[in-house]
Parts: sequence; structure tokens; C-alpha cells
Amino acid sequence: MTTHLLTDAQLKSELARCESCEEKPCRDGCPANCSPADFIMSARLFRKGDIQRSAAEIMSLNPLGGICGVVCPDRFCQAKCVHQKFDRPVEIPAVQAALVAKAKALGVMPRLEPAPKNGHKVAVVG
Repeated sequence: MTTHLLTDAQLKSELARCESCEEKPCRDGCPANCSPADFIMSARLFRKGDIQRSAAEIMSLNPLGGICGVVCPDRFCQAKCVHQKFDRPVEIPAVQAALVAKAKALGVMPRLEPAPKNGHKVAVVG
């Protein structure tokens, strides 16, 4: 696992490397069905609104998207990156973690509303 917090320069460099493939093999590799190509393209211009939109895309499919960027092994999405064939893959987990951290730092992290109560209870173990 190679996840580490990227500097702004490293983050911009990784954003620029993404090919935003039409087939999105990175999405196919993600167990949470997140689409790295989409959230990377949203953030590519690196403006405040772009970071906000990217964080919203990450969190809309997975409310633990920021955590997943830190703890998810790179062998899922990153192993499917087309750059693997001719270079090194885009550091997708590190990009995801950095985008969420940047959105928090800019104060543009989307608010997550609790789901309506449905009478069921959940326990988290481990």
C-alpha cells in the first residue's frame, strides 16, 4: 500500500496524468464502485469549486470516501489503471485522500445528511 498525503504539486501532477478512460477500468477495480476517473476529472483545474465537486462525487457513492483513500489497498483501482502498461499507475488512493483533505481544508466538504430512521439497528464490530 502506497497511500500518503500528497503535496499540492504532487496532487496536480497526478490529476494531470489521468487519461479519464471511457471504459474506466479503475472503477471496475474498485470494490466500492467509485469512479476515480470522474472525481479526478472534476478536480483537474484545481479551483475551489472543482475540489468541492470532486469531494462530493467521492462522498456520494461512499460516505467513508476519505478514509478509503487512506486505508484501501492500491491493488484494486490502481492495478487497473491504464498507465500501468507504459509507466506507473496514477496514485488513485493518495489522490482520493488528498482531495478529501483539501476539501476539508478549504471548508467545502459536502455535508452528509443522516438517512431517515427505518427501525433497523446496525452494529460495527472490529
